[in-house]
Amino acid sequence: MAEKTYHLDAFPKGYYMSWFVTTQAAFEVKVKLFDETKKVYFDGSRQSTEIKPPLAQGADFIKGDKLTLVITEPQSERIDSSINTYAITTNDGTIVGYGYNICVEDQTDKDYNDVCISLVAWKHKG
Repeated sequence: MAEKTYHLDAFPKGYYMSWFVTTQAAFEVKVKLFDETKKVYFDGSRQSTEIKPPLAQGADFIKGDKLTLVITEPQSERIDSSINTYAITTNDGTIVGYGYNICVEDQTDKDYNDVCISLVAWKHKG
């Protein structure tokens, strides 16, 4: 069994967050996003090489600190990932939000498409 935990420290409590999660994995994939208040934003699992439908999609205000993402693959021996973090800025460079793109590899083919997670959080909704 392989499991990897990501600490999403760039996303503060009170920000408005959006997520979109897809999988293309021959092995079962479990993905859970939660914070220190035990608020679970999504918790899903799937085993399919078809990308549709998404494993999870939605939006909510971040209720607590220490936003955490956990990926578990009971049949895999390892989880590797490519992580891209970024700031969302206005024309003058003021930061109004943050984002994470996480692409996961669970075997050895190095296609990094077994799990793909896009998370974005803004200071304000609407």
